[in-house]
Amino acid sequence: MSVSPTTTWAGMALALAGLALGAGLGAWGQDSSGQSSSGQSLGDVARKTRQEHSSAGHIAAKQPLNEEDDGPDAGGVWRMRLCTLIPCYELSITLPKNPKWSRAAEQPRPVLIPVSGHEEDSTHAIRVYAAESNDLKYTVDSFKRAFLQGWFARPEYFGQAARLARDEHVQIDWSTGTITHFTITTAALKYRGLSVVAGSPYGNYGFACVYREEDSAVGAGICDAIIKSAQYQELQPSYIRRVYPPANDPPEDPPDDPPDYSPDKDDPQ
Repeated sequence: MSVSPTTTWAGMALALAGLALGAGLGAWGQDSSGQSSSGQSLGDVARKTRQEHSSAGHIAAKQPLNEEDDGPDAGGVWRMRLCTLIPCYELSITLPKNPKWSRAAEQPRPVLIPVSGHEEDSTHAIRVYAAESNDLKYTVDSFKRAFLQGWFARPEYFGQAARLARDEHVQIDWSTGTITHFTITTAALKYRGLSVVAGSPYGNYGFACVYREEDSAVGAGICDAIIKSAQYQELQPSYIRRVYPPANDPPEDPPDDPPDYSPDKDDPQ
């Protein structure tokens, strides 16, 4: 992946309170009168859920090609695909072979890369996240902000939105993308990170690599290598199993000697 000579500065990120990405609906109890345990009717709950999912900050759920697309493969290549139609487009990164990475068991299931000297302390691990959306209302820039500011503000991520410092517009193979430098400050820790986001005809996808600021001597180089390993490609149609309708029988072969045609023969006068 080559970096274009033009680098733009995004400045400090605006706090995008409107990018709350739709909280999941909790467990609702129901009595015989059709009321939830909170006193709301199930109709009220359904309307509220529809409103949240139609809000500007809600990112539509992905539509993966198959379950095998979820997570890195054994070789450390992590592929993101949006394959609603053919051709299918893919953004991928490659994780380091050493130190050996692992996948967190709890959502959002980042990849964890141990930091030398803190191998047994998972709070020091470098974290790699993936995100995608097939909601076509997002541009690459607005999806980047939703990912780094909306998603990262969730408690299962960091509980704080990222502060975007700088963008690099890059060439990823035959496509283009954006690398963003950012920081995250929580009550106890400060993090730094890099992300790469690209678009396709069917939506947007990206990866983010985050490390603790005190581990910058190790984390900066690892995250830089991971993000700049990004590749973008169009998958061959044969990758997607298709069912073709049976072909119709071909027409009979024409006769070897077609009848002669004479313009004077049987020409009405």
